[in-house]
Amino acid sequence: MTEKSTYVSGFWPRVGAAFIDSLLLGAMGWGIGWVALDYVSALGSNGRFIGLAIAILYYGILGSNLGGGRTLGKRILGLKVVGLNGKPLNLFVALWRALVLSGPLMLNGWYFNVTDPTLVRVLGVAVLTIVFGVTLAQIYLILFAWPERRLVHDLLSGSIVVRADTKEFTPQTRRVHTIVAVLIVLAALGLAVAGPDLLNKALPGLQKELQPLPRVMDAVKTLPEVSDVSAQDNTTTYYFNGQKTTTRTLIVTATTGAWPADTDPLLAKIGARVVKAYTFAPNQKLRVGIVHGFDLGIARYTDARAANYKTDCTSADVKCLEK
Repeated sequence: MTEKSTYVSGFWPRVGAAFIDSLLLGAMGWGIGWVALDYVSALGSNGRFIGLAIAILYYGILGSNLGGGRTLGKRILGLKVVGLNGKPLNLFVALWRALVLSGPLMLNGWYFNVTDPTLVRVLGVAVLTIVFGVTLAQIYLILFAWPERRLVHDLLSGSIVVRADTKEFTPQTRRVHTIVAVLIVLAALGLAVAGPDLLNKALPGLQKELQPLPRVMDAVKTLPEVSDVSAQDNTTTYYFNGQKTTTRTLIVTATTGAWPADTDPLLAKIGARVVKAYTFAPNQKLRVGIVHGFDLGIARYTDARAANYKTDCTSADVKCLEK
């Protein structure tokens, strides 16, 4: 059996390789984002699926027998990906490994704009489990699952990261680390399933307050300039000179494909749609905004403009905007 020091990748080389690969993917994302700015801006957070596809192809092809099991970061730091039999992964397995590796990172920040309650619940459970469960399992494994530090994507694809000059080795994976990783994911799943009910019990009025928001989003999305929209009922409490002040603001943010030369008319249109679709509480304010840019997961850029809209206005008049 080969001594572990001759084949184990080590913590810092593994982290360093991931950092180099992230820089390269970020540069690719920035290039694509700027070349197709208006198109990817219209996608909103769904642009993360473009970044996911790029990451899967990058890690998958280079991590397979086609790329020698070595991404750029692994080549620089003298590492490679192989199966537990010591041979390079075939393309299908390497692509699966890349999906498990990149999926949680790309879903973290993805906003699914759906209104069906059942679909919202299913997507919410899936995303929370993948993002938090798998990510926490990854952190545990990279810190404690030595000597081999096989992460979730390694465990699910039967792979291991070793030194580039490794010829043969005998795997020394400890089952206890796999069990702990599974328990972490299951705990995240349980929290994702039970979380909404627990939140409703702790804050019984929250669901009622959120019910009008889908109507607001649907109303704004009918504007041809808008590709995506989010709405948030925000309550803020602050203290100044011993005085307690609470403000409540409805924040509506729309994603636009092409950035208008004058943003005020679009902001006014959005404000007018919101006022007609929403019943404001006394002293509640409205802030409307538009964003333009790209969010590919591997790279992000945002240009934003926002203004307060008078809640007693119902027309798309820029005079209804409060400067």
